[in-house]
Amino acid sequence: MQAIVAIATLLIGIAVILAGSGLLGTLLGVRGELEGFSNALLGFVMSAYFLGFVVGTLVVPKIIRRVGPIRMFAALASIASVVTLSHGLLVHPAIWMLGRVAMGLCIVGIYIVIESWLNAQTSNENRGHVFSAYMTTTLIGLGIGQLLLLTGDIDTLFLFAVASVLLSLGLVPVALTRVQEPQIHDVERLGLRKIFEASPSGVVGSVFAGVGTGALWGLGPVFATGIGLSKAGISGFMALTILGGILLMWPVGKLSDRYDRRVILMWACLATAIASLLAFWLTSLSAYYVLLGGFLYGAFGFSIYSLSVAHTNDHVDSSQMLETTSALQLLWGSGAIAGPVLAGLLMQGTGPMAFLPFLAVAALVPGLFTRYRMSVSAPVAAQDQGDFVPQFATSPVVLEMHPEQMDQIDTDGADENLPEADSIRES
Repeated sequence: MQAIVAIATLLIGIAVILAGSGLLGTLLGVRGELEGFSNALLGFVMSAYFLGFVVGTLVVPKIIRRVGPIRMFAALASIASVVTLSHGLLVHPAIWMLGRVAMGLCIVGIYIVIESWLNAQTSNENRGHVFSAYMTTTLIGLGIGQLLLLTGDIDTLFLFAVASVLLSLGLVPVALTRVQEPQIHDVERLGLRKIFEASPSGVVGSVFAGVGTGALWGLGPVFATGIGLSKAGISGFMALTILGGILLMWPVGKLSDRYDRRVILMWACLATAIASLLAFWLTSLSAYYVLLGGFLYGAFGFSIYSLSVAHTNDHVDSSQMLETTSALQLLWGSGAIAGPVLAGLLMQGTGPMAFLPFLAVAALVPGLFTRYRMSVSAPVAAQDQGDFVPQFATSPVVLEMHPEQMDQIDTDGADENLPEADSIRES
């Protein structure tokens, strides 16, 4: 508990910032629908966030090393606040698209600074507690953002101002923290070919996890508006989806530590697809039944990326886990860029209800691929699998906080003669 108290200001800061960011993402989808933006156009607008997210992972660390973490954090939070307010002042798809790119870059930069800070100030004995607290804080902040949609009128500047204020307020506890500044390092990335050869299921799972969750974050509010949900219904749909992820990600992950992880990954994908189709059927009875479907989707869908990362790490040397996760996050980001665009085009042609079958297909593809891989390759023995790590696509730095990662790096560092051939194990 003392470890959590010591970095409480950092956790509070990121929670407040993500509440503002989460509110903005949902608000844009609903406001864009009211402004008459087509689903296809909104798909392109919302995918721009993930483009900025991917670009930010590549360029932000270099800038941080030049100007320092606190200055960079302050600049990113300030820019994000201004950009958020500009969405309400200038309601135009081109402006929104540029703003979403900027927001994606700013948010991933904020993640990088906060996660480096947490990692630098946490002892090996407390890393597990800090890691869990940070992952939970991330989702809670995003969930609160969904509920804040109920605090004002969507067709005015008020909610944009609320989101902007939250992004500015989140800067305060971080700027006033007494925690020493961290050192920011570049994270090298393994070649995608090597990672695919090591774990095809992990690569495919990461990409399609991005496709599904990218579509959910980008067009979930648009879908909810299109089927006639009220403002409270839209907020509840998104919040319950996040709540499902909070409640079941750990149990699903721990189950994967005991059995062939591919089996759990396959069933998680299948359960996600079933939840999407169940929501499709329930919505035909009453639009508000989709809230149950959203909860079930989050319960299993949010686990797909974590399971894919864990499965991939089971097939690489422990010293390369950080580089592997970094590459998988870029793959997730690539899928997240494509997801809102593809879903938006589909919804434009066939209506908002096409959103749910799209989510089902995005989950079914990696599930079927994983089933195929199970038929052609042997599993990793349960005792040889690493511990499950609940992963969200924040920044590559996040894995440094996990105790197993640091212990393994320390152990591997003591033996500089590890053969290169052992660094990648066949799946």
